[in-house]
This record gives sequence, C-alpha cells and structure tokens, in this order.
Amino acid sequence: MPATTGEMYAVGARRAVIFALGAAGMIEPGTAATAAYIGLEVLGVKSLELNPPGIRKISHVGNDRVMAFDLLPTIEGVSGTLTVAGRSMVLDALLGNVKMLTLAEVKLMSAITDQQGSEPDVAVFVSQQAKDASTRSRRYRFQLIPKCSVTAAPIGMNDNPAESKYELAISPTTKHLWGLALSVANDGCLEAGVVEGMTEGRPNIVAWKGNGVLTNFLFPLDKPATAVGKVAATYVDGVLTVPDTITVTSITITTPPTTGKIITTIYEY
Repeated sequence: MPATTGEMYAVGARRAVIFALGAAGMIEPGTAATAAYIGLEVLGVKSLELNPPGIRKISHVGNDRVMAFDLLPTIEGVSGTLTVAGRSMVLDALLGNVKMLTLAEVKLMSAITDQQGSEPDVAVFVSQQAKDASTRSRRYRFQLIPKCSVTAAPIGMNDNPAESKYELAISPTTKHLWGLALSVANDGCLEAGVVEGMTEGRPNIVAWKGNGVLTNFLFPLDKPATAVGKVAATYVDGVLTVPDTITVTSITITTPPTTGKIITTIYEY
C-alpha cells in the first residue's frame, strides 16, 4: 500500500510559511546560494480560511419552465484569511512592501502606507496533521497557494490575546511553485489557484539559487529528510532533475546549476 492515498481526516493548522516570489513566479531565494531558502515561517498559525466564490448557475427558461440548466466559471476572485497568534514585523514588512527600520535597539515598521496596492506576489504554504482514512496512521495535509498578495492590517490592543489576520487575494497561475507548467497530461488543468497535497511525514519546500559553482545543496539543519526516499522531487527552473546524490541532509547535482537558476526540492522531514 502506498504511503499516501489522498484519503484522510485532517484537523488544525500546524505550520505556515510565506515564500517571496521572483519575476518568473518561482521561489526567490535572493543571493545566498549556499544556504537553503526556507521562506518566512508564520508565528503561531491558527487557521487558513479560503473563500472560493460559487460557480455561476444558468437556467435556460422557455415554455414556462427550465429547459436546461448549465454552469459557467466564476467571474469573482478567490480570497482567504490567514489567522495567526503571533506578530512578525519582518513578515509584515515583506508583505507590505516596506522596510523595517532599526534605531539602536528599537524596531520600527510603517503600516497603512502609500504602498497599498503594490504588495508583492508571494506563495503561501500551510500544513495540518491528518490521519489516513484507511489505516488511521499519522499523515499530513497541505495547501499551497502558488501566487497571491497578502495584506496585514495593524491590530489594536485589549485584554484578549493579540491575534493577527492576513487577507489573501489569490491569483490563478499556469505554473507550479517550482516552475513546472501545469498541463492537462499531468494536472488535468492549465491554471490553478490552490494546490492540495498529502504526505506521510511533515512536508517541506526549500530552494537555492545557483551560482555556477555550488553542487551540494544542504537542507536546513533542523529539518533533515526522514529518509532518502522522502526526498520527493527536485526541479531546476521547472525542469525535473534527478540529483546525482541524495542524503537526508542534502542533494548533490554534479553539474553546477548556472548562475540565477532556481533549485527547488520538495521533501518530508
């Protein structure tokens, strides 16, 4: 029996990560070729709520009755809300397209700025625990939003625990986060706003930017793969690439990816 069947009972929200995106819509690791880019982890994720609009329902009426009933795609955008217990000025600065200012030991960040409407595209990756529907063994469910803008509003203060809400505006994309184009052959569609998955171990996505020299790409020290077989796939600018060597702590590509190439690996830890 395969480790995952796609059938599960899921609950909670265990982990949320925000990835910066480059112009090509793939993860943007910046310039640090030697370190894995793991995105910005959200502090204390509580829930991810998606609000897909209903499909349009069309009744063809004649002879005082419905002669045919049809469906058309929605013409409204998909939104969502990410609710978290923590607050990160580092994350909010990224999402708001502003900078965090340091004055001695003081951190400052502007909000409700003239950058509203110019928020950068990001990817959102949220996972939760689950049980396999057949064996009741531990599994994980995740949702990946490959492209969206996320806005954070300043929150007030009262005697309740502080809670932040991030509003998502989701855009359909023609590519997976690792650059592979969606296709009818592989995906059954050419565009998607949300990608859902199931894993046996905790899912993780990391990326590096090639520099023409580096061949060994290290996973985060605190998130090694649970087994070599749990390194699911590696893509270089959207092209599926089989590493020459795979261990639980790294992958090795003998021919170094050229400068600017994005290496993305999906694995379980």
